[in-house]
This record gives sequence, structure tokens and C-alpha cells, in this order.
Amino acid sequence: MTGGIAMIVAALGGTRAFGAEERLTRASVSRFGVTETVQRIEACAERHGMPVLVRLQQSVGEDNERQRLVIVFESTQGGTPVLMTSSDASPDLLLRVVVQRGANGSTEVMWRGAALDELPDGLSPELLHDLADLPALVAEALT
Repeated sequence: MTGGIAMIVAALGGTRAFGAEERLTRASVSRFGVTETVQRIEACAERHGMPVLVRLQQSVGEDNERQRLVIVFESTQGGTPVLMTSSDASPDLLLRVVVQRGANGSTEVMWRGAALDELPDGLSPELLHDLADLPALVAEALT
């Protein structure tokens, strides 16, 4: 693999569960199952001009018994933003939504909830709009 997809897979730790949950600071619970929740979020994102760039399935839990789907969206201007705070930091995919079955059987939806003023300078207005719109997009998909 080369280019953008390789960066995305590296940022997600391949198909293994990734350890960057601390970056996923926003969360919601869906009344739908994992598969339907993912379908609803993807359809809503498409309506907002943000196609799915990649969807990866991961396993989580002590015995890998729980399903997790990671959706990475393209911005409305194309491509997906990758943030690295330093040269030795793990890449952070800003337009990523994680949907997983929680330990109690609920469907959890998580995404990065950094304030826009915490992001580096130089991001396009379109990308800032996409990042600001992500919580509303998820909420719309879950209604």
C-alpha cells in the first residue's frame, strides 16, 4: 500500500483495535444495532457531501468478542485530514467515526470532539465546516 490509504490503515493500527480512544472525546448511544447505525451514518454523510473513504472492522474486548467498525469520511473538498502533533506521534484521522457494540450490549458511537480552535492553522473553510458539522451529522443519522 502506498499513499493515503496506507496512512489511514497505519493510523488505525491495521485491522487491530487501536489505542487512540482518548482522541475520541464525543460519544452517543444509538438505538439501532451496529450495522444499521453504520448504514445510517454513512447515508447521512453522503447526503452532506462526505463520502466514505474507508470502513474497517476491528475486534475489541478481552477475547475480541465485540465488533467495532471505523468509518473514515472524505471531506467535501476531497481527501481526509490527518493530524500529527509531532513527528513521533500517531496519525489522527479527524473525520473518523467509530461504532461499536458496548460491553452492556448498547451501540456506541464515538468521534473526535476537539474544539475547532485546537486545530492547526491553515485548514480550509470547507474542512472546518465538515469538522464542525460532524456531531450534527451523527445526531441526524441516529434520529
